[in-house]
Amino acid sequence: MTSNPVASMVELADQYKSEFENGISNLMKHAISFVNLASKAGTYRQFNIFHQELLKQRDEMMIKIRDTQSVLPDLDTTKLMSAFCWMAIMLLGQSFGAFFGGILFSPLLGFFVSSSDAVFLAYFILPLIIYYFLHLPLEVTAKNDLLRRHVLFFFAAFEGLLTGYIFSDTNLIGMPPIAALTPMAIGLIPHFGSSIIDKNRAKLLCLSVGGGFLLHLALGTIIDLSLPYLLLTGLYGLIGFTILQLYVNNAEEDLTLTHIHQFSFVCAVMFSQAFIYAIFGFDEKELTDGASRSFLLSFL
Repeated sequence: MTSNPVASMVELADQYKSEFENGISNLMKHAISFVNLASKAGTYRQFNIFHQELLKQRDEMMIKIRDTQSVLPDLDTTKLMSAFCWMAIMLLGQSFGAFFGGILFSPLLGFFVSSSDAVFLAYFILPLIIYYFLHLPLEVTAKNDLLRRHVLFFFAAFEGLLTGYIFSDTNLIGMPPIAALTPMAIGLIPHFGSSIIDKNRAKLLCLSVGGGFLLHLALGTIIDLSLPYLLLTGLYGLIGFTILQLYVNNAEEDLTLTHIHQFSFVCAVMFSQAFIYAIFGFDEKELTDGASRSFLLSFL
């Protein structure tokens, strides 16, 4: 044993102090060298170039999305049907995941992850991981296409599980629309109506996106047509319009772009649902408790 505990404590404190000072000193040296390297490499100029490139790509994308009058390029409606029907399958997987996450497994998930952690995972971590995965330099083969599509499907199903858990205590007025109907209509209508559409871009957009919108409205009149239902239907139509325009303009390019479009469709639907639930969602338990308290107070 140490004869003087105070002395050993002071010695340990001095050791930690020295280590801390050395660590700060080394950190400052690395920071200065990084700043010097950055200034030599013209990082600010490179950032400006990168920023301008992003703005250019954004402008090009907006031109493609807004173009509703130009003649359609040669379009393989079988590939279009395959791409958009897989989006529908992904969204069905998301819906089933939401059912399990919001109703069946909600108490179980609560033991492993908090709501805030689930939000962080669902809306930031998982999308970034899948985005990175889609940009891996994989060879364009049928096997890799199958791999990517099934990874996207399991991503959508797991996203549904997490978002179902996040909004397990939140309800909407009426039933929400089935998101899968929009890409299903966009995939099937051009394939079966290719002779009517021909190379008319406006017809393609009106029949496919409009057909999906009408299908939602028809189903909504049977289930329950509410304001959240109509807003979500409109958002799904806008997402379908955007992704269809991008797909048509890039149909002959790398198959990876098709997977990115499928990924983008699911993410856009997911954020649209979160937006509507955040505005119109209500906690039924709190509403019931509030009504009970008001009822009791009316007798006091």
